[in-house]
Amino acid sequence: MINTADEKYLHKPVIIIGSGRSGTTIMSEIIFQHEDLAWHSNWQEIIVFTPVINLLRRFFDNKLWRFKKFYKYVGVSKNTRQKNQSKFDLILFNPIERYNFWEHISGKRIDFSRGFLLNEKATPEEIKRIRSFLNKQVKYQGKKRLIMKFTGPARLEYLTSIFPDALIVNVVREPVATVRSWLEVGFWQRMGIDKLWWRGAYTHEEIAYSETIKDKPALITALQYKKLMETTQQEIEKLHLNVYECRYEDFVKDPKAFIYRMMEFMQLPPSKKVDAYLENMIVDNRNERQSATKKSAMPEETKQQILAITGPY
Repeated sequence: MINTADEKYLHKPVIIIGSGRSGTTIMSEIIFQHEDLAWHSNWQEIIVFTPVINLLRRFFDNKLWRFKKFYKYVGVSKNTRQKNQSKFDLILFNPIERYNFWEHISGKRIDFSRGFLLNEKATPEEIKRIRSFLNKQVKYQGKKRLIMKFTGPARLEYLTSIFPDALIVNVVREPVATVRSWLEVGFWQRMGIDKLWWRGAYTHEEIAYSETIKDKPALITALQYKKLMETTQQEIEKLHLNVYECRYEDFVKDPKAFIYRMMEFMQLPPSKKVDAYLENMIVDNRNERQSATKKSAMPEETKQQILAITGPY
């Protein structure tokens, strides 16, 4: 066992994984309201070298006040929020996926942002460094347990070598809708719309095939979606992990029941803050909406080509 008496805040940490654009953000933001949970923050992404910055959460979010008015953003996409938020919003202590932090704390040996990290375990030195830091993160935020969210490659072998008792939730979404959503975000238009973004898992044949479709954004995105799904399943099977798989389509049908089932798997007690968030939220099935841009518009032929690459959902 890695856990020691002075690492009590790392007991059964929660790890949420998913392809990106699969619903991980809206689901995790609901769970992040839970009174017991500490999470990665925008401040830690900037100040990567010390956990002391986590003390800020006690100022922004405590029994007397919550500076962050989450309800203001219910039902609004994250991209829209970022465009319309005030300068004050930028300094609030907010949850975020922390890749700058993970690049820093995992060290030069690990390509955390872009590597699939298949067959990669943390070294004893990395385990000690990372666990010590994150234990302090939870403690300084004044919470009881740690929750993390990662999109892209699951990185399960690496992460479970650090957190062997982690409770893992895998979020999946119908491939055509996921691909369309990827095509609409600025990050993907800059990084993965014409090339393979993540590294370390593609076969020579897949790399050669990607060259033939690099001028077809929907198809090269579908190839990358397929690889994420495929490698995640391979790691789950290899490591014999008990992973809670949940689907975006089930979430939009009944968000409250969906979140309660997820919390039960996470071994979280009921939460008034989670309930309040759920009562105020508006959930639309974004699988059924029209494409937001010309780049993401999909004729039926393209949809069938995507499914031919990704396989059945």
